[in-house]
Amino acid sequence: MDFYDETTNAIEWIDLETWERKQLFQNYLGTDLPYIIITANVDVTRPLAFAHENGISFNLVMVYLCNKTADSILNYRYRFIDGKPFVINHTRPTVNHLQKGSDIFVIGEGPWPCDDIVSFCKACHENMEQVTQEYRKERIDHKLDIINYTSVPWIQYTGFVRTIAHDGVDNAPKISFGKYFVAPDDPNKILMPVSSQTHHGLMDGVHVGKFYTQLQEACDRL
Repeated sequence: MDFYDETTNAIEWIDLETWERKQLFQNYLGTDLPYIIITANVDVTRPLAFAHENGISFNLVMVYLCNKTADSILNYRYRFIDGKPFVINHTRPTVNHLQKGSDIFVIGEGPWPCDDIVSFCKACHENMEQVTQEYRKERIDHKLDIINYTSVPWIQYTGFVRTIAHDGVDNAPKISFGKYFVAPDDPNKILMPVSSQTHHGLMDGVHVGKFYTQLQEACDRL
């Protein structure tokens, strides 16, 4: 099956007739823009300090924390193909990246699952500096087990909508980061806009809320 990486992942098909989301899932399949697109500021004071202390990419630290959080929430692991829902064992983070000397982005990835944030960041950075567009097609194109991450570190945005390849069919989550900034009410706090774009047939606002709550907890634990 070429819609997920069989060598590193596993899927379980969902019985649509007994699935508690059956009605919601089917209703949103027929809508024009069935996506929950939310941006919220996250306190990244500790992740930023952690990245500096360990000499690793702050962007990749946030990718790691976000992906750990997403994997812990069942709905972020729901996917569907040809109208048939399934759940993946874990997601696979892919990261948009500008290689040195280029303004054309590539998409790389780090080892996943991974329980060592520093080794993940170092391995992912090395992969992104060496990755080719051919690698992207082989590892990423048309795969549904991924969560793609991108960063727009030049803009302190308040909302961000990602490319939707096939409206209503594209259902892998997308997470994005904006420019971090000093909190207006606390000069010791650093905030960053984080965007989550997900398919409404697979989750609701409560699940996106869990993502932001648990992501903040993960940031604070570093």
